[in-house]
Amino acid sequence: MATAQAPTHAVLDNGLVVLAAPVRGSSLVATTLLYRVGSYHEVPGKTGLAHLMEHMMFRGTERYPRGAIDAATGARGGVNNALTTADYTAYYFVLPAEHWRVPLELEADRMFGCTLDRASFEVEKRVAIEERKMFDDDPEAALDEAVDSIALTRHPYRHPVVGLREDLPGLGHDDLRSFYRAHYGPNNAVLAVAGDVDPERVIDAAREHFGDLPRVRLSSASPIAEPPQTTPRRVVIEREDAAAPQAVVVYRCPSATDENAPAVEVLAAILGTGRGSLLHRRFVVGDAIAAEVSAMRLLQRDPGLFYVAAQLHPDVEPETFEDGALSIIEELRGSGVTEEDVERAKNVIRLDLLLGRETCLGLSGALGFWETLGGWRLGDAYEERLDAVRPDDVAGVLEIYFDPDSRSSAWLTPRGE
Repeated sequence: MATAQAPTHAVLDNGLVVLAAPVRGSSLVATTLLYRVGSYHEVPGKTGLAHLMEHMMFRGTERYPRGAIDAATGARGGVNNALTTADYTAYYFVLPAEHWRVPLELEADRMFGCTLDRASFEVEKRVAIEERKMFDDDPEAALDEAVDSIALTRHPYRHPVVGLREDLPGLGHDDLRSFYRAHYGPNNAVLAVAGDVDPERVIDAAREHFGDLPRVRLSSASPIAEPPQTTPRRVVIEREDAAAPQAVVVYRCPSATDENAPAVEVLAAILGTGRGSLLHRRFVVGDAIAAEVSAMRLLQRDPGLFYVAAQLHPDVEPETFEDGALSIIEELRGSGVTEEDVERAKNVIRLDLLLGRETCLGLSGALGFWETLGGWRLGDAYEERLDAVRPDDVAGVLEIYFDPDSRSSAWLTPRGE
């Protein structure tokens, strides 16, 4: 991979943030447009709207009708796609470097120009409902949804991005149009371009295509705080289609920009990343009760959840894993972690970060992600804090976030066992 340089940052008069990161020698250019809207911004009873809006953005405009975006991308040897999360919706293109302007024209057109006709809406709503059914047919997805719903009682992170099965049939055409008008606009978006480009030309092109678009009136939502959890919570799911028992234990953890976030990520790597992790050594190798184990957290705008999970062998009770995971965490809370554990974990995380930026798409996505949280330099600050994590920092987050009485768990067992 060619060498990436620090991005050039600009804000247009209408509020659009533009990041242009030169990657000299790259034959490709990646463009990511992130809107600061996701399932977090849905109102009760209307879950799934953000994901449905993502679908509708490919249904076309008067200038580029349905299929034209894919055709314009494919004809130039590129790819495009999108994803919706709780915090943001991202639309991305990867094209040969000489075509770097194309996504700017396409994205500027559909920022306000989507036709959103009723017939297309009904088709895409049926697609979303089918996706929800596929979600329901996946035992592991059901397990994750169940534990999220008991671990969080108020925050929208408790709902799956695809939406709740009881909400999707009731979504209306007017709901979608209102959602589009409320959230899709230049002052709610970040445009990140990475590749062999001239930053000033990118900014000029962004100004040319987006500069005349009006701001949208954004509503200010009050932060949603979860009440303290003082007793454990558990849900048990029995399913005929479960091939083997599974268990997941979750704790609440801080937001991506919290000073403790890097130490929490180090803890996740110590517990569950690689063959040297504590969970793997204990449950896959030692006790031999699990086929797979993991520990992870999502980097999110608000405080979220930390997951410790296992896919167990058929004759193992989920309680066995939960009790064992609790004993490991309690041992760490008592004796702490070693410098060797911390350094191994940081090396694993550093490698993941480097690999994530090895492509222009990974770089543009990372820059855009941190910019949606308050500024692309937050990513650099996060990595600096990560480098500075010491065993005492991990001990501190264990004490703050990993009280056994604040855990929630979900068990999945094959029906009839």
